[in-house]
Amino acid sequence: MDDALLVLLLTAAACSSLGAFLILRRLSMMADAISHTVLLGIVLAFFVTYNLGSPWLLFGAAIMGVVTVSLVELLGKTNLVKYDDAIGVVFPLLFAIAVILISKFAGNAHLDTDMVLMGEVIYSGLNTVRIGGLDIPSAALKMGGLLALIATFIGVFYKELKVSTFDEEYARLIGIPTGILFYAFMSITSLTTVAAFDAVGSILVISFFIAPAATALLFTKNLTQTLLISVFFSMINSIIGYTIAVHANSSIAGLCAGINTLVYMFALLVNPKGVITEYMRRARNKKRLRQELFILHIGKHTAVQMQSPENHIAEIENHLKWGAARVNEVSGALLANGELRRAGDYYLLTDRGAEVYKALCRRYYI
Repeated sequence: MDDALLVLLLTAAACSSLGAFLILRRLSMMADAISHTVLLGIVLAFFVTYNLGSPWLLFGAAIMGVVTVSLVELLGKTNLVKYDDAIGVVFPLLFAIAVILISKFAGNAHLDTDMVLMGEVIYSGLNTVRIGGLDIPSAALKMGGLLALIATFIGVFYKELKVSTFDEEYARLIGIPTGILFYAFMSITSLTTVAAFDAVGSILVISFFIAPAATALLFTKNLTQTLLISVFFSMINSIIGYTIAVHANSSIAGLCAGINTLVYMFALLVNPKGVITEYMRRARNKKRLRQELFILHIGKHTAVQMQSPENHIAEIENHLKWGAARVNEVSGALLANGELRRAGDYYLLTDRGAEVYKALCRRYYI
């Protein structure tokens, strides 16, 4: 498998598995906030190490992600501002401080180029680690390790995460340490954001966290299914976006993010409550309603006289006030269903049609 695609798939799976919890906790924009505020952690770590390749820069970024979450949580719990507003206050402040520090003290360090815009997935194969005779991208090892950590965390604390996500007050009452669990989850989210930001760039980080999970939630409300579908969509979208980008010689990050959005928009139309699905459901209901009206008409009049003018093939359209095309469409469907039969020039109900007629009479109290 191509190194870039491998990193892309691992990143997609790691981010999307956390995204469902972020959306359900109404913290969708937290990933966006973290992806901006980590710059301050990178800057502060750079001032300590003065080395753009130091692993302490990622550590500083991860710590700053946790600080961001803590500040947002602190403001949100005051009940003076909503969580969305708290995010809008905290992350511009921390990001602005980072930009000021870069422009004032690190203008010649190329920190803005190497760090703010870092993370083009196509270059992931350049930095490799040799394991067992194989050159494996370090980004793949990093994201693979994080994916294993995330899977373990969700697997071990699945029940606690589920309860605290849907009803935090109840979770607290039954003894679940919601505060510790929340900060543990957000610490992993912060670490994932930083690692993914380094691997695939800032555009895809936010897209992978939110779009696949939001798409999955359109089709199911079961948490386990949501997690599995979210990972499935994220990986399929990555493969499609990567393939198109390679053939079109375009941005992989941009196309993958675009595919994520397009798939979500398409899902809005075709999910069980989508516009297209609703239109098709109504069309089916109208079609069946016409068939039921036809059965009621035939059943009512054949109960009086088997060969009534009301069920004569040539006359029935006048009695139903339908056009010939509509009569042919409905009668054809009923004939195919085995609910209607032709006896010479007359329509009659089959045994199956008679049972349907009796059921309709009971339903509509006829």
